[in-house]
Amino acid sequence: MGSSLLFAIGIFLVCGLTSARSISEPNNSLQSNGDSGKFIEAQDWVKVTAAPPVRITHEVGATVELECEVAGSPPPTIHWVRGNTPLNLLNEIEANVVSEASPNALARVRSRLILEHAAPTERTYTCVGRSGSQTAFASTTVIASPHHGRPKHNLTSDIINTLLSPGGGAQKPRIVLYYTVVLELLGSDIVLPCNTIGRPRPDIYWLDGNDNLISGQEPRYRVLPTGELIITNLKWSDMGGFTCVARNALAKDTITTFVYPVLNEE
Repeated sequence: MGSSLLFAIGIFLVCGLTSARSISEPNNSLQSNGDSGKFIEAQDWVKVTAAPPVRITHEVGATVELECEVAGSPPPTIHWVRGNTPLNLLNEIEANVVSEASPNALARVRSRLILEHAAPTERTYTCVGRSGSQTAFASTTVIASPHHGRPKHNLTSDIINTLLSPGGGAQKPRIVLYYTVVLELLGSDIVLPCNTIGRPRPDIYWLDGNDNLISGQEPRYRVLPTGELIITNLKWSDMGGFTCVARNALAKDTITTFVYPVLNEE
């Protein structure tokens, strides 16, 4: 199975199952391959597979969550921009790289933007996905509803928040960046991100495909202090879902990344 077949499988798993739109159709990439009728090359492609709503209305001071999913090869990075940035500048944005990704890998990446105490003024937020030389984007306008006043508070929750974190209030853990699916060649090393927010700072741990805690028994698996899971020398037995759990005193959040090893036969 060569790189072309790897790419074909990747298109099916990473894009085809999440969007009714054909990959051969024109997409929202800022840099086209110049011929939308042909099959896209297996290098440097990116597509927004799940865009946040175009418009969101919220109560003043409420928490708003935006979610954006981008697929591509190499695995895309995602960056959020506030304001009406010109398209030519969006294409020049340097995203926060999670880790050095393999140029052969394909991945579907999901990012969440948490807006605590959302502003009363109208604001635009743009999800920018980048893979190599390609950039794709989707924008959301966040508007405060004029029909709502300040949000209602739960007294018990407010007391707990104050006790746990007098300096700024407690916050439930939320995993804000992760892969939903990643395809990589057998024998490669991959890094699965699990970026989190929360107060107190969440503890992060991973479970393997059999829901066993990854704690050092398998030398090929290693969890970094930043929450990323490293899998070295990828094997067939690694195929399956790896679950990241983020937990603090308030609650926990979980996500699952499906790892798909692919045979490389020239």
